[in-house]
Amino acid sequence: MKNSFEDFLLKNSIKFKNINYYHIAFTHMSFSHESKDNAESYERLEFLGDSILGYIVGEYIFKNFKNLPPGEMTLIRSKHVDKTNLSKIGKKLQFEKYIYRGLGEQKNQPSDSVYEDVFESLIAAIYLDIGLKATKKFVTKNILIDLKRNLKEKSTFKDYKTRLQENLQADGGNTAFYQVIKQKREGNKNIFTVAVFHDNNKLGEGIGNSKKEAEQKAAKNAISKRVDLK
Repeated sequence: MKNSFEDFLLKNSIKFKNINYYHIAFTHMSFSHESKDNAESYERLEFLGDSILGYIVGEYIFKNFKNLPPGEMTLIRSKHVDKTNLSKIGKKLQFEKYIYRGLGEQKNQPSDSVYEDVFESLIAAIYLDIGLKATKKFVTKNILIDLKRNLKEKSTFKDYKTRLQENLQADGGNTAFYQVIKQKREGNKNIFTVAVFHDNNKLGEGIGNSKKEAEQKAAKNAISKRVDLK
């Protein structure tokens, strides 16, 4: 028997109207496949929640940090809505107590991807149930407060593409260029693998949910491997 959703929602100041949205948000596809009543899984909610979360975090960065260049804005948003951060928050909120999973899935702890998916699904559930204002309040409490604190430490975030290019040009080199070398689907997400090249040499690779995010990570990877660029 799962722990009470009502307790979870009230504990997190979510004044829900329709509890069904939240049951769906915490239903893994493995449980859906095994259930006799064809319970709906969180996949559709995850799709919507991913977009809503990106919008809320992006809007906050745009309105509150007017001097940041686009590359740095993209990197900051990506860092706060990626699998690592969302799964960390999901574990902090103890999602595992509430997720409906199939018998095979129950043998192990939920993966980081499941925590990420459920967080995004929960965002969609809040939005559909009680609106954007309540959704922003939840995102502020769990993401934006940390984002604001982290931005005070400016060294935490770097526009790695700009940094890489400045270092290459300082040595009289040509412009670096980026190329998508692999693209695949994982659930509702596109996953891009991008390589960065300079003078026909591959300097690094990066993986992200968008081309821009993958490019930033490729540049960061290139910098980490080249002592002269650090």
